[in-house]
Amino acid sequence: MSHPTTTPTSVELWIRSFAPTSAGPTQERALERLSDLESQAPIESVDVSVWGKEVEVNRPERAMRIPQLCRIERRLEAFENWAARTGRRLEPFFRNTRIESSITGESHDVWRLPTIAVAEFDGDELLHVAPCRDGDRTIDVFDRLESLLEDPEAPVTVDEESGDGLTERSSDPATDYGQSRIDVEPSRSD
Repeated sequence: MSHPTTTPTSVELWIRSFAPTSAGPTQERALERLSDLESQAPIESVDVSVWGKEVEVNRPERAMRIPQLCRIERRLEAFENWAARTGRRLEPFFRNTRIESSITGESHDVWRLPTIAVAEFDGDELLHVAPCRDGDRTIDVFDRLESLLEDPEAPVTVDEESGDGLTERSSDPATDYGQSRIDVEPSRSD
């Protein structure tokens, strides 16, 4: 059963702070699309935030001292909750992994973050995250931004029984995130 959801009132673009030069055109293209989106109603606000290649998890004392880290952790938790609620998968774009030091013997968990991501909100409610996987389909950042630009007044439709809807892409590796939508050499997103 399809139910229209509210059109997003705000959009957040997350970019990797010191991404390699090969990711530069990707970031520039996303910033241009975001600027286009900002000039169109009914999107009330757009925000660009920066994160690194990875962020350590389960260190609340550190997050309390670093406001940006706390914000990233809250967003990642919201992204996980959204994925669980909608039946979407954040991997392989967002990966939770354990890193072990052969020197100190210590280990810690980290989130490996994509070079670029977008989150859509209606007030405090998270409506969509890209990149993500819906079954064998990839929903990438540029598909989402393009769909919002095509008809920003049209509500997003989600099929609640199957998790279908939003933007569809083939699972063919040639169309996976970061390869068919970018005019640069393919690069890893981690």
